[in-house]
Amino acid sequence: MSEAGHDHASPIVSTPLHVAKAIELAACVGREFAPGRWLSVTQDEIDRFVALTGDQNWIHTDAARAARELPAAKTIVPGQLLLALVPRLLQEACVVTGGAQGRVAAIRAVRFRHAVHPGDAFRLRARLTLVERRPRFVQVDAACDLELMSGQRALTSQRTDVFSSETT
Repeated sequence: MSEAGHDHASPIVSTPLHVAKAIELAACVGREFAPGRWLSVTQDEIDRFVALTGDQNWIHTDAARAARELPAAKTIVPGQLLLALVPRLLQEACVVTGGAQGRVAAIRAVRFRHAVHPGDAFRLRARLTLVERRPRFVQVDAACDLELMSGQRALTSQRTDVFSSETT
């Protein structure tokens, strides 16, 4: 398996990582989590997602037209669906067990770098980039990529989660 595009200078953190308090994640800043499990999306899941969001772009829903007009001859998984899967995959890599619930504060620098088609396997590659105590919360930043089996990154993003200081 190619691991192109990832900096492996720092050790990999075995997953799932369990910590009692979010601030304990500071010991893992700069280290990559072990790659997550492989996941894929079906055309039925795409159809349900676009029905919910109203995104009826034919490249996601019309398999016959995609077969005629798209280079890979397949529909394309909506980028927003891929982005929506990141929190679930990140929670499989890292869990704060002490009762603190993280809340997404920001999602930044989202890039859809390679098309994902129904049935294509992908997994999360995540690295903590910042863990810092603030006056009312602990801020946890992570770089989150979705990697295809080819080693290509389908999606890259950065996210910030916050954990209230009362339970962190």
